[in-house]
Amino acid sequence: MSADDVKLFLSIGLDKKKAELAAKNEKVCAKLKAVIEAAGVTGGCDGPVALLLFTVATRLKTMTGVKNLKECLAYVLNGKIKTPPQVTELLTQLTKGPEIFDPKSFETACGVGVVLTEADVRKTVSKVFERNDSLLAKDRYRAMGKVFGQVRGALKFANGKVVKDVFDELLLKKLGPKTEQDKKKVKNKPKANPKGTNEEEKTDDSTNVTSLNAHQLTSLLKGRDIPWAKNSEAEMKAHRTRTGGLMRTRFPPEPNGYLHIGHAKAMNFNFGVAKKFGGVTYLRFDDTNPEAEKKEYIDNIIENVKFMGHSPWKITYSSDSFEKLYEFAVGLIKKNKAFVCHMKGEDIQDNKKLGKKQKPSPWRNRPINESLYEFERMRRGYYAEGEAILRLKMDIKHDNPNMWDIVAYRVILRPHPHTGDKWCIYPTYDYTHCIIDSLEDITHSLCTMEFENRRESYYWLLDEIDIFKPNVWEYGRLNIESNVLSKRKLKHLVMAGFVSGWDDPRLLTINGLRRRGFTAEGINAFCDAMGVSRSVVVWAPYERLEQCGRGALNHISPRRMVVLDPLKVVLTNVDEKLNIDVKSQDFPDSLGVADNKKYLVKLHSTVYIERKDFRVEANKNYFGLTPGKTVRLLHAFNITCEKYDTSADGKVSTVYCKVDLNNKKKLKKGFLHWVSAPPGKTPLTITARLYEKLFVVDRPGEEGNYLDQLNKNSLRVVQAYANPELASAKVDEHYQFERLGFFYVDPSSSPKKLVFNRTMALASGIKKRTGGKKS
Repeated sequence: MSADDVKLFLSIGLDKKKAELAAKNEKVCAKLKAVIEAAGVTGGCDGPVALLLFTVATRLKTMTGVKNLKECLAYVLNGKIKTPPQVTELLTQLTKGPEIFDPKSFETACGVGVVLTEADVRKTVSKVFERNDSLLAKDRYRAMGKVFGQVRGALKFANGKVVKDVFDELLLKKLGPKTEQDKKKVKNKPKANPKGTNEEEKTDDSTNVTSLNAHQLTSLLKGRDIPWAKNSEAEMKAHRTRTGGLMRTRFPPEPNGYLHIGHAKAMNFNFGVAKKFGGVTYLRFDDTNPEAEKKEYIDNIIENVKFMGHSPWKITYSSDSFEKLYEFAVGLIKKNKAFVCHMKGEDIQDNKKLGKKQKPSPWRNRPINESLYEFERMRRGYYAEGEAILRLKMDIKHDNPNMWDIVAYRVILRPHPHTGDKWCIYPTYDYTHCIIDSLEDITHSLCTMEFENRRESYYWLLDEIDIFKPNVWEYGRLNIESNVLSKRKLKHLVMAGFVSGWDDPRLLTINGLRRRGFTAEGINAFCDAMGVSRSVVVWAPYERLEQCGRGALNHISPRRMVVLDPLKVVLTNVDEKLNIDVKSQDFPDSLGVADNKKYLVKLHSTVYIERKDFRVEANKNYFGLTPGKTVRLLHAFNITCEKYDTSADGKVSTVYCKVDLNNKKKLKKGFLHWVSAPPGKTPLTITARLYEKLFVVDRPGEEGNYLDQLNKNSLRVVQAYANPELASAKVDEHYQFERLGFFYVDPSSSPKKLVFNRTMALASGIKKRTGGKKS
């Protein structure tokens, strides 16, 4: 322990115990000294600030990879960051934030300036209670910890005491005083044994499954037990012989539309976990409904699975097993476990509304031979659609509505995109998918939470047929804020002309994401970051998707200068025919990109800058150009504004500046991107499509009509100026327009008309949710 180190730590305001503790630990000592130096407080600081600096130093695992330390610590020194949640976010920004410090996104992420009133807290707590209504009704005060965790997550920058007081008040109002039953201690469930039985379901927090080991995975993927879901030892042995003991998963889309980011998450999960543990994944088309399915959807799904970087072990179709499915149905009729019914669909639904008081179908107990005869007539086309169906004879008194004699086959008189006109009866999804899972020896049938209540019917059917039973596990369905993923809503947006098509860059279809410029790497990184959760629906901020996409694009997007809203600047102290080569390169040296090409940008006496980068009057926080102020043209020279002209409408039309070709004045701020052209000539003109969020609220349709919440400014098309280096841009290339964002060359682009889509801006923090309010 160095006496000098102790002296330094005491000088900034730490007490003797902490100073000596830090000095004794070599790693902590080095980190704290680096923090003190970056903060510039060797002369001392307030005690609370010293404690915060000590906290930052001790919680940083390493100084390697730390970014923007000085800029971030400035917020600690000025008192804008002072609470534990803010410090936690600051640490995240130091290690995972953008390479280039962006004050706005940093302040958003760290809750700088966030003021949440008691009314805001009450509204948020009430919304969390509404989302957990069934859980609170079932578990009452035993659910308090889980629900309070959600409240703290939504109000992490609010006053902790206010949050706790409001939570306790509203919980008491909702549940009333604790009963004797509430006060009883609940025995903990037994710990998992090595075989993974009696595991408690994981219901909190998203988990990145591909980071788990085999035992942890077994523990996680353990769903609700169903009595008839067990395989015999003989069946398990036969299954392992057929599979070689390998994990098998499947990605089973219905080919009735285009894939969206929710499907990307399902792909990432199924393909990712199988790859992690040396297994295989089927791409299976659950093509049981010829009314909605098309060959174009099948082809597009195969293409997008490939785009996402996944390689299916086999591509299969449920329709390939139609004959086998039919044989199983005949066998169920012979066992008196299925019957042909002639009830109309609406009558069945009305009957089910009676719950356990519903009446059995008039045809439920018809003779077996009669059902066999009628089922064959269905197959031969004797019945019109809706006149006859095959239903499973299950348990209409069961607590689970999915056990109320579900439909297994129906008549659909139209050809199938894969089997043609061979069949006129088609199995339902609920009948088909569990059987195909079994026939393909799927070890882990992974699906979203809305299928959780189908466990009983899934395993009932496999048990009655007496075939292998896969392990089923459900995870939360993904939703992205400020957008929709419902097929019905997406279809209406496309068909009603609110968007240009299924590949409109504002949509979260994979086609739309690709056209906007997202890469498979970025989408998969987002899916990895979201992990899997047992929540019914997982909502993610759109900014998180952008953040992951930005990380994937940074190393593959050459830098170019483009001006979206040009303002003419005339350099007055040089020859009108000025023609200087300015050195530039594709990527900053700090990125370490191997193939970092250098190129020259021409500087002429006429320059164009962004209109927002000039103000007639501005305060000290504005770093753009103003009269009498000096700024730097990016990669080039300093310019100083002398005067400006205005047009008849009062707008600035031309700015006149002196240029310093020697850059005598050193600047730390005020670097402007620019485009230049010889006097009298127009720079290269491109079309830039500037996309914003499709909706003005976080959760469209949650409160009000989602169509009324569309963002009317979600697309703005501008004619921008670019330097000549961009003229060679080709379709499917990515660029970073300096200080503006990442852009992608649209498929409609041509050498004569270059079209770029903005993928995202350069930086954006993960914002606080706004619920159904405008964001």
